[in-house]
Amino acid sequence: MKRHALIVLLGAIALLVAALAPPGGAAAQPQPTMVLSPASGPCDATVQASGTGFPVGNLVLYLVRPGTTDVNMGILNGAVVHPEGEGSSLSQAVPLWNHGCEAATLDSQLAQPTGYLAIAAALAPAPGGGAVQPGERIPNIIAVADYRYTTTTPPPPPVMAISPSSGPCDGTVEVTGTGFQPDQDVSLHWAYPSSEGPEGTLTSLKADAQGAFVVQVDLGETGCAAARTYPVNSDPMPPRLRIDAEAVGLPLQVGSALAHAVYTLTTTEIGATPPQALPATGKERSTPPMWLLLVGGLGAVGLLLVAGLLYRSRRLRS
Repeated sequence: MKRHALIVLLGAIALLVAALAPPGGAAAQPQPTMVLSPASGPCDATVQASGTGFPVGNLVLYLVRPGTTDVNMGILNGAVVHPEGEGSSLSQAVPLWNHGCEAATLDSQLAQPTGYLAIAAALAPAPGGGAVQPGERIPNIIAVADYRYTTTTPPPPPVMAISPSSGPCDGTVEVTGTGFQPDQDVSLHWAYPSSEGPEGTLTSLKADAQGAFVVQVDLGETGCAAARTYPVNSDPMPPRLRIDAEAVGLPLQVGSALAHAVYTLTTTEIGATPPQALPATGKERSTPPMWLLLVGGLGAVGLLLVAGLLYRSRRLRS
């Protein structure tokens, strides 16, 4: 009897396990996980969000408002999860920038320069559903990762300069930059002063460990073509090109340039010689040197003295 009861109990357990198992014997889907690299740094850094186990499709990354668990501080970036054949993986650059420092200021207690920010990955809104605005709650959060900030205020913005600052449209210029993130990948784009975004790409480079770079840029046909199509109706004269420094890997948009500098064009055609000042021909009036004026003045005084002596001697003879 006891043996019969044991067999019944084991059968019931087997039936329960079978009922709880996924259909077809498939393994349960892993929960999405997300990590940030680097995991700590300045409040305005750009970090790389990586993860696995995400559902295939579009995601949106949000900065969670400090003191809350699901309130949007700002939409950071869109992301697309790879197909299942590639592991449903996520890899996306996330620029904290001003949002990160604003959140760090809100989070900081007693002016402490360190603390944690939370970045959430959520399913993108359905078409026509509308984006989640700052201050609104974030639906469908599927993963969260922490970032330890080490500053609450952003450092001074990067600075860029062009040398020489003017010259022929096809000239070669030296572009220098300071104040960028260490080892940051940067691309240089050209635009007109009134352009809202980049018009074309000039070159790419990497800042050094101090966040600085020096690069030679040959404008060539690009510069001259830009000079010939200069939008005179909206831009000031003489023609100028704006060179923008953008972070590699982030979408190009209005206001995304890290720094910029301006180059004035003195020609519009390749190989053209910039206008030069004409040499003096001798026909134009010019100001005599000071020594010549002094010699002339002394000579005039001497002549007056000689004339006075002659006049005086004649009067004495008479």
